[in-house]
Amino acid sequence: MKPTGFYKLSSEYLELVKRLGGTYRDNKERPVYCCIQDRDRPEIYWAIPTSDISHRTPEQLARIKRYCSFEARDIRSCYYHIGHTNRPAIFKISNVLPVTEKHIDGEYTSQGSHLILRDKKLISEIEKKLFRILFDEKRHPDKYEQHITSVYSFLADEITQINSKQNDVCKVKPSLMDRVEKGKEKVAQQTLSGKNKTEKTAYDKS
Repeated sequence: MKPTGFYKLSSEYLELVKRLGGTYRDNKERPVYCCIQDRDRPEIYWAIPTSDISHRTPEQLARIKRYCSFEARDIRSCYYHIGHTNRPAIFKISNVLPVTEKHIDGEYTSQGSHLILRDKKLISEIEKKLFRILFDEKRHPDKYEQHITSVYSFLADEITQINSKQNDVCKVKPSLMDRVEKGKEKVAQQTLSGKNKTEKTAYDKS
């Protein structure tokens, strides 16, 4: 995954969120914005669901704009952000989800190319709101409907198990270079042994 890129979540991931007690109301075909990589677990990325403004009713849009207009100190002002991707879009920051590449269904494309957010000012504004939401979640675990903390904990455990299995395999199964070196040693020993036998035979005959 690439920060500032847009992706599609897998149906298995959405089922995982539900199994962990969370709620995710968006259709999986809607893109999520890969905002940042997690500091503690670099395998985890923070993905923000997005939607096309044109898909919102006037009442829904008015509600979103009302949240965006709250004072900056009010955490509700961070719930949404209105910006532009390849079209006017809503970033649903309070619906953010931790996700790994395993649970991504693919890149979200526009006109045949991977959609990337390039507006640095917009990127910075979204990041600032995201950090506040994550700080709020840290103080109040699973406050938000998608159960951010539960999903994050599950993914962290999943990563630990995968890394542990890989380490076990590395301990049991020597690396290719180790096998090559051992092969060279064996050939050298066999060559030396053959040379010693030849020298001994020549000595015996003399």
